[in-house]
Order: sequence, then C-alpha cells, then structure tokens
Amino acid sequence: MKILNLIKNITESHYIIIGLAFFVGIFYSQNILWASSYTTLILAIIFFLSALKIDLKKVLRQLEDKTALFIITFFILLVLPVVVYYIANLFFPSFAVAFLLLSAMPAGMVTPLLTEISGGRQSLALVLAVATSLLAPLTVPFIVEFLVGTSVEVDVFGMFRLLAIVIYIPFFVAQFFKRFWQKTIDKISPIFKSVSTILLGTLIMIIVAKQSNILIENFNLFVVGVLFLFFFSLHIIGYFLIPWRDRRDRITISVCVTYMNFTLAIELANKFFSDPNIILPIVLAIIPWSFMFIPFKSYVKK
Repeated sequence: MKILNLIKNITESHYIIIGLAFFVGIFYSQNILWASSYTTLILAIIFFLSALKIDLKKVLRQLEDKTALFIITFFILLVLPVVVYYIANLFFPSFAVAFLLLSAMPAGMVTPLLTEISGGRQSLALVLAVATSLLAPLTVPFIVEFLVGTSVEVDVFGMFRLLAIVIYIPFFVAQFFKRFWQKTIDKISPIFKSVSTILLGTLIMIIVAKQSNILIENFNLFVVGVLFLFFFSLHIIGYFLIPWRDRRDRITISVCVTYMNFTLAIELANKFFSDPNIILPIVLAIIPWSFMFIPFKSYVKK
C-alpha cells in the first residue's frame, strides 16, 4: 500500500512530472523526437479526461448570473490578449506574440481544482473553464490574425481546426460517454488526475525535445523573471476585475484569469510558429504557472 501511495503521489505531482519531463526532453531529445506527431492526440486525451469530470448541471445552474459571466469571458478571451499584446510590444517587442498566445488561452481545466484549494467558488470556475474553452477555437485564431496577421504568417483555419480537434471532439465524446457509462466513469475517475499529469509531462517532454537546442541556447533568467511578473499581474487583474463580487468569486476569477490552458499555447506554438522568441517564453511559462499558485494560496488563506 505504501508503494502504491508513493506512486500515486508522484504521478499526481505536477512539480516532479514537469521537472522530469524537462530533464528528459532536454538531455535525451533524440530518443523522443519520433513521438512529435502524437502531441495533438495527447492533448485531446487530456481534455477528454477533464471533460469526463464536468457536471453540466452545475454549469447550467451557474449560468444564472449571465452578466458577470459575459464580462469575465469577454475579458479573458478578447480584452486581456489585446492589452497584454500592446504592453508587451511596448516593452518586450520580441516576446509580444508569445505573451499574446498565453493571454488568449481559455481558463485551464485544472482551475476548478485550484479554486477549491484556494477557497474560491468551484462551480463558477467550472463554468468559466467550459465557456472559455468552447469559445477559444473561434476567438484565438481571430485575435491572433487581428493583432499579428500582418507581421507573422498565421494559418487561421489550421489553428481553428487544431483547437476544434483538441476541444470540441473530446468534449462532446465525453458527454456521450457520461450519458451511458456514468457509474463506470465515477469508479475510475480517481485515476484521471494521475493519467492526465503523466500525459501532460509526456506532452511537455516531446515539445521540449523538439525545441531542446533553442531552449539550451536561448535560456534566459530575465525571461523567467518577466513571466513571473506577468503571472503576478494576472492574479491582481483577475482579483479586481469585478470588484462588486464577494471574496470567493474574486479568488475564483483571479485563478481563471491566471491559470490559462498553457498546454494549448504550447501546442499552437509547436505547430504554427518557429521563432525561438515565441516558443521559448511559452515553454518557460510552465515554471511560474506551476509555482505561482503556492504563494497565492498562502495569501488568500490568511
């Protein structure tokens, strides 16, 4: 039992898995490159497992406050990317597209869990994760084309198709499975977190392996520092986005604004961009994404 618990704890730990993925991807890249064609499939499976845990009844109940949901969703998918892009273009122009991609991503499917841990409202996080994810295949290609289409070649349809494959298909297939096999899903759902974490590590390992030379040659602590500042700013912006809401809702919004689905950003950068200045910050964003939640949780729990 102790060994099984140890294995479970390791496989559920983002820090261990992501750290191991970076190490293997960097130093054993030649042994991993054969798997680069499977990144889209891996991402789709991760989203499928997340969608299996979505309770649509909870989502529909939370839709009662349509005004707040519209404001938050509109801000996450359209306003935030524009603001971030122009600020980044002013101070760090070479990294502007990378920050645009990160800020244009939907709320991560892990946000309901992070919200629960930090004392927020899990049902609100769930509906925001679902709403932003289902709209992302439409908004992300549009916002990228609108802002950088003249300076960077953007395959708008290809981007939409990729997002549709990894979001729409897994989501609706998951709802079909839930309709007929909910009891079976409930029995096996405890292993979903471990499986998803391992798949996330595998995805990161493959993409890091593919970009290992870029990461080794261009690694920059300054970029990591800027990314930490970026995530800190997202926390502040999210918390005060709708100041009339109660504290639990503001914690939830802060989590949903900050902890975007970075795996989508990594896959988009991997498939559609070759510039190291785009790929490097997005891959390195894993570091603040993984560690910023610790001080945030400690602060809001006071």
